[in-house]
Amino acid sequence: MAYFDVGASAGGLGATRWGHLSPHALTAAIVACIGLVLRPLPPGSAASLVAPAVLVGGVLFSWVSMRQHDSRLCEHCVAAMPVNPTEAAVRYRRRLEVVHLGSDRKAVAAYLLLLVGSSVFLMGGSTVLRTVGPYAWSAVQATMIYLVLCHTTHRRLQPWCPQCRGDDGDDAVDRDPTPSGSRSR
Repeated sequence: MAYFDVGASAGGLGATRWGHLSPHALTAAIVACIGLVLRPLPPGSAASLVAPAVLVGGVLFSWVSMRQHDSRLCEHCVAAMPVNPTEAAVRYRRRLEVVHLGSDRKAVAAYLLLLVGSSVFLMGGSTVLRTVGPYAWSAVQATMIYLVLCHTTHRRLQPWCPQCRGDDGDDAVDRDPTPSGSRSR
């Protein structure tokens, strides 16, 4: 199946395909990073130097591609739309709410502090930290997979997202179509 953007140039098709597949690439990179921590490569080998750099580069490229892809409409995304998107938005409301937590600076700062703190915890020198630390770090880092999943779900269901539409939830009331501050006659 060919992936294309509406209005995309022929030179941008590879980037579009990568952008569409980038959530999967990000998930694979997170799993690979966790794998490298739980099963480290032999120190001093070429692979132990190259693998982390390739993973970081892949993560950054995939993130940028995903963000660019989100601003366009691709045929595959349209084909993957649920038959009843309103019901899907209700079913996945928690995922949609998680995405909107990204607009809360305190929540983002706390999450970033958790991610960085787990990495500092991993570098601890005690025997307990060397045995338990990688697993605790892996559990924290694995939460990023759920964030990628939430973002992907939100991208598909954004027109039906209650927070994006300004609904207060399941029992949202019809709003007055008259703009505030206007005079009705």
